Amino acid sequence: MSDSSDLPATDGSGSDALVHRSSALVDDSLYASARAEADELGAASPDALTAETIRLIARLNGTRAAVCITPAPGVPALAILAAAGTRGGAVVTCITDDPHHLDAARAAVRGAGHPASSARYIAARPLEVADKLADGAYDMVVADVPAHSVTRLVSRSHQLLRSGGALVLIGEHAPLPEDADLPEHAHVTVLPVGSGLTVVTL
Repeated sequence: MSDSSDLPATDGSGSDALVHRSSALVDDSLYASARAEADELGAASPDALTAETIRLIARLNGTRAAVCITPAPGVPALAILAAAGTRGGAVVTCITDDPHHLDAARAAVRGAGHPASSARYIAARPLEVADKLADGAYDMVVADVPAHSVTRLVSRSHQLLRSGGALVLIGEHAPLPEDADLPEHAHVTVLPVGSGLTVVTL
């Protein structure tokens, strides 16, 4: 497993300024309503720059089937579906143990004009559901989980993802736990957007 440190070293203020300028260029209209609804229900969602990064990753790997394991899956689900663009056909499985956030995600996806078949919604303990999903059936897993769940999530994602798939961990989770079950060819990249993104490509 390799770690990427491709970004040039800069002082904190320079990095913050770059992030601020980049964020200002992102059209947040696609995500703002879903984020506001999630916030009202008590869970944070990715900011616009993070959502656009998720969208970019999904577009680059041609995501057709994805899993969102987050407290509020609306914003990442919208990002993944937006990556499919007019070609459509992508399906996102949204998993959270809070049915209110699941209803909010359903409303966000419907409000963005995606067909009902573009997402499925499962209200249950996320990692227990993940254990029951089909191995090798997904192109992307987006997850926002506490630190103590990262090892289990990373190991399970390796099984869920097809070759070339990507796991996107929201938050500061690098370096990954040493006992996370990943193949040697897995590549880990840390992106300084939002609260941090750790991207594992297989």
